[in-house]
Amino acid sequence: MVYSKWVSYLVVLVAILFVMFFVRDWYVLYQCGAVQACLEFSSDFQNVTKFVVTSIATLLAFLIGKHAISKRDRFFVQTAFVLMFCADFCFKILYNYFGNALNRENFITFGIVFFFMAQMVFIYRHTRINDSDRSFPWIFCIPVAVIFSMVVLAQLHILESFLLMAILVYAPTLFCSLAVACRAPRRKFFPKENARRIMFGMIYFSCCDIMTGISLLSGADYSTREILAAVANNFIWLFYVPAILFLALSGYRRDV
Repeated sequence: MVYSKWVSYLVVLVAILFVMFFVRDWYVLYQCGAVQACLEFSSDFQNVTKFVVTSIATLLAFLIGKHAISKRDRFFVQTAFVLMFCADFCFKILYNYFGNALNRENFITFGIVFFFMAQMVFIYRHTRINDSDRSFPWIFCIPVAVIFSMVVLAQLHILESFLLMAILVYAPTLFCSLAVACRAPRRKFFPKENARRIMFGMIYFSCCDIMTGISLLSGADYSTREILAAVANNFIWLFYVPAILFLALSGYRRDV
């Protein structure tokens, strides 16, 4: 792959920051045990360093420059990372430093919506068969159908939680994104190494979101369910960091 020394330095920096906040996550878990308590007692260091990692991954996407597979592919990668940057800004900055009992759920909802849009961009990017392919991916019909269903349920007052609707729309969209990413090596559009990075990036991304879902099982007690949720919460970024690195680096063309 074509990497400048700055790209290599940034990847090493991400690795260092990851080790630092990952160790801190487990130390906090050892101290308090419960997910909610861990989140409340989590230090600014963890929140800030995790957001810095997202920022560095976004910077990596914008450093692609002349090393892109194509200008159009570079646009897709950079657009997706801007959306993911906005999502993590909602989760790590707005939620932790501007959130209260009234608006924290809104910040989570906005974050999920940004991730949904990023996955839609990735789906479009990973379904192309050539650089001039501007066809509408049929798999888009699945998230569109789910969105339509959510609108109907909302109109009938069966489902009124925007957060729950966002989750129900995002889950099948993530599955679609994973499915098309795993097929990227077969499409032969992306160079072999790039296609592998796309596939592994989305596999890690899916594992990250599965851990996020499990972590939401936390309650007020210290039951087995609570412990499982706490452990899952600490594994989220173990999968998220390689996911965003793989996806960012998948935009760099191979040496020729």
